[in-house]
Amino acid sequence: MSEGWSHDELKASVQAYHDMQRQQDAGLTVVKAAVYRELAARFGRVEGAFERRMQNISAIYQVRGLDWVSGLKPQHNIGAAIKAQLIELIDALPLRSQVTQELAIAQAEAEQTHVFDDLNAEDARTRVVASIVRRQGQPAFRRKLLAAYGNRCAITGCDQPDVLEAAHIQPYNGQQTNVVSNGLLLRADVHTLFDLYLIAIDPDTRLIHLSPTLSQSGYGKYHGMPLHTPSSPSLKASAGALKWHAQRCDWFKSLTASSD
Repeated sequence: MSEGWSHDELKASVQAYHDMQRQQDAGLTVVKAAVYRELAARFGRVEGAFERRMQNISAIYQVRGLDWVSGLKPQHNIGAAIKAQLIELIDALPLRSQVTQELAIAQAEAEQTHVFDDLNAEDARTRVVASIVRRQGQPAFRRKLLAAYGNRCAITGCDQPDVLEAAHIQPYNGQQTNVVSNGLLLRADVHTLFDLYLIAIDPDTRLIHLSPTLSQSGYGKYHGMPLHTPSSPSLKASAGALKWHAQRCDWFKSLTASSD
């Protein structure tokens, strides 16, 4: 095969690297040789070529201060055109955050745990209800948010209380953080995206911003929409807390920097 790398080859390499990284985050064994072998068979290149390309991807991760796949030592000798394509492809992948990594680890542990217990129906119901309450958040904090937001999700406007959760803007750190100004009432799925730093609220305009990875999803309709806010100024989300959260959304920082 000619020396030039096609877009499909680079895209497959980035995706394979991303998949290996997710396995590594989850504590699973990563068989890199099998990955190179599959790519080589698909595109007609030698396996070593894909290993070197993966090391180029590691170099990009290193420059960005991110963890790379173990055993793929960064190699920075990348042609400018190839590097630009790799960066574009990497940026198109779902964001990896510390929360994402922790979720991957938790998922791996859950898969290795026997989740079925020989419980009677009443014990099972009690456990399920307790789990739902934990997800919804500290009861008193949630009640205050439900009242402040009129039983509506601050982003979607959903008015079904059973699926609305008390979301901290800055993480819970004692009772002093359980204040309405450090919280948002969010639908369960939106709460997860907010905690994964895939949704940010501009602290100045109170407009909703979505990570580029969500732009083509069903959540795209909320991008640029105003955040629903309580009528009382004292109950509105703290601008300082929203800024703290937005600063942890790397994609949002890039957007605001480019508009300066």
